[in-house]
Amino acid sequence: MAIFCDKYEEKVRVYINTIDEMRSMGIDKEFSLPTIAVIGDQSSGKSSVLEMLSDVALPRGNGIVTRCPLELKLKKIGDNRPWKGQISYRDYVKTLDNVYQVEDEILKAQDILTEVTNISSELISLQVESKNAPDLTLIDLPGIIRVPVGNQPQDVGRMTKELIESYIQRKETIILVVIPCTSDIATTEALAMAQEFDPAGERTLGVLTKPDLIDKGTEEDIIKILDNKVVPLKKGYILVKCRGQKELNANTSMTAALKEEITFLNSNSLYRYYFPIRTNTKILSYCEEATNLAMGDYRKDYDNDKKICDFSRRVFSEWHSKLELENVRLNEEALSKVRFHEKYSQGRELPGFTKYRVFESVIREQIKKLLLPSLQMMKELADKVQQVFNTIGYEHFHIFPNLERASKELVAGVRHKQEQDAEQNLKLHFNMEDMVYAPDAMYSFKLGEFQARFQNSQQKDLNSSRGRSNHVMAAHLQAYYQIAIDRLVQMVPMVTRYHLLQEFANQVKLEMAQTFMNEAGADGLLDEHLEIAKKRKRFTDFLVQLNKARALLMSNEISRMQ
Repeated sequence: MAIFCDKYEEKVRVYINTIDEMRSMGIDKEFSLPTIAVIGDQSSGKSSVLEMLSDVALPRGNGIVTRCPLELKLKKIGDNRPWKGQISYRDYVKTLDNVYQVEDEILKAQDILTEVTNISSELISLQVESKNAPDLTLIDLPGIIRVPVGNQPQDVGRMTKELIESYIQRKETIILVVIPCTSDIATTEALAMAQEFDPAGERTLGVLTKPDLIDKGTEEDIIKILDNKVVPLKKGYILVKCRGQKELNANTSMTAALKEEITFLNSNSLYRYYFPIRTNTKILSYCEEATNLAMGDYRKDYDNDKKICDFSRRVFSEWHSKLELENVRLNEEALSKVRFHEKYSQGRELPGFTKYRVFESVIREQIKKLLLPSLQMMKELADKVQQVFNTIGYEHFHIFPNLERASKELVAGVRHKQEQDAEQNLKLHFNMEDMVYAPDAMYSFKLGEFQARFQNSQQKDLNSSRGRSNHVMAAHLQAYYQIAIDRLVQMVPMVTRYHLLQEFANQVKLEMAQTFMNEAGADGLLDEHLEIAKKRKRFTDFLVQLNKARALLMSNEISRMQ
């Protein structure tokens, strides 16, 4: 992961600075700006996570500790530069020279801003420049409480929720939900609030804390959450271990806590789901960068998405037309087989009797012929989706050939898996169609329609018993075909769309995140294309020459003026 972080950190800071400046100007009051909002129930470990991210001790204690939104503007600096901080709210601005001033200044600011009410929506801004800080900006929000304690007002729970909602309801906000491993995820109010405003889980990231307090034997429950099987989130879940009360009482430093975090990682059965807290800052940086870029550079993604949607609509429309044509052709074939049966296979029954066995056999045989066209349509859409994903990969990674190749292989693997799942589901449905079933009321209604239609169009043929028999069988075949085709018109596109559009995209995002988080797997992926590296060197050398020439011209001009 580190190899990606080093490349992207240079770009991330520019976007974060722009958003921070716009927020300080008050732009966020008129327009929604990209934000990472940190929420959690009381005692969820939210403060611990933020401390480890920021390398700064924040206020802790019982009850509501965070009483105002706290904007943490973190900036990474070189090792040779000293720690620097600045806190600001209302018209107050103070430069901080050491990390130990932070907690007192935040408590002082909260006392001033909440002098009238227990909860305030006024923002406290804390800027931290440190060699241990990531390039990241977060908004820390008050913890969610259910029952007021002490001298807290009875509506304090409502006030905190309204404040949290004002941030997480914005589509540009990434919701960082902190959840302790010791609690039941189904009863976590913070996650329930995130689901209310982000029901698809598109912009919610779960952070599981306190893994060291998990009871032995309950690890499987946590693994199900981390595997996205309990409450699915598109950005998934990460597991972290921060300083607990024991470490705080012992004044354990951040550096020592990070070392203990690594030790825990190597000894715990959940190690494969665990990411050190410093790695998680990079994940958040990517999330924020992606959100910032979405403000002005969403057109390509929109166009690619539109291409797939337009293509799928055309393919599904052609499928509908094909079924309508097949309906006519298959009925002609079916009636031909019925006539053959009446001529050569009729037993002791009198003319005019419709055999259900014949009807069922003809229906099964004809509907099976539609399986191959449905699989062909599915493969056609799979080809198009894979092509679009490869195009996106080229647009973003073409200067890194190894990364582009890895993304192309990943997309091909996902396509193979999703195509197999779609094919299995389609074959399952056609196997069910082999039962020859329709609700009685629906079948009777359709049969009545086609009987009346045949009555009007084939009056002359009805004079013979064979004509009447054909009329009866044709009506039955047409009625059932129409019901079956109505099912196929909807079912085949839905199965195809689910596996090759929705799940295809979800799996590509998930597997890319899992693959590129692995530092060993990411080794060498960002090696630049040789031709591009040569071109960059040529342009760099040329730029040096131009700067020398400009300096020479300026020097000559100054000499001439003198």
